[in-house]
Amino acid sequence: MDESVSSNRSTPEPAADSSDYTALGVRVAGILEAAEQTAEQIRTEARREASELERLAAIEAERLKRELTEDARTVRAEAEEYARDMRLAVEAYSTTHRQQAEAEARETIADAEIRSQAIRDKAEKMARQVAGDAQQRQEKLRAEVRVLEQRRRDALERLEDIAALVEDLLPSRRREGALVRDLKPGRETARPSDS
Repeated sequence: MDESVSSNRSTPEPAADSSDYTALGVRVAGILEAAEQTAEQIRTEARREASELERLAAIEAERLKRELTEDARTVRAEAEEYARDMRLAVEAYSTTHRQQAEAEARETIADAEIRSQAIRDKAEKMARQVAGDAQQRQEKLRAEVRVLEQRRRDALERLEDIAALVEDLLPSRRREGALVRDLKPGRETARPSDS
């Protein structure tokens, strides 16, 4: 049909029959009407299939929803059970760990008290020993001071005796007994003058 139309166009005829155009219009109208009917049938079939697919999709969605809801409940129950088990395990672990820590702390405190007492006892013993040593040293020093004081007195007496003898031998001194007085404690010894 297109060929006849294209051939009509390519070879124009001087006067075309209007009945050919009318027949052509009727034919085209028939084809268009058939196409519209076919399109309507396709649309109706498509609507029916879409409605059926929508119904099946709704059924499948409801089934999936129930299945997923059930799975979610199962997972939630398992998670709650797991959380409960973990909480119990953590509580048991923390109780055990706390008890161990408390026991270790008690042992550490007891050890520290024992060490502290030993250190205190040792320090007291050392303090007593140092005090005893200091007292002995003080007594020893006092004894040494007494001995030195006695030696000093003895030496002073000897020097006084020597000074008395020297004065007896040297009558030319300005004052008699001055040498002995010079040797007495608390006085500086006078230096003899060169004159």
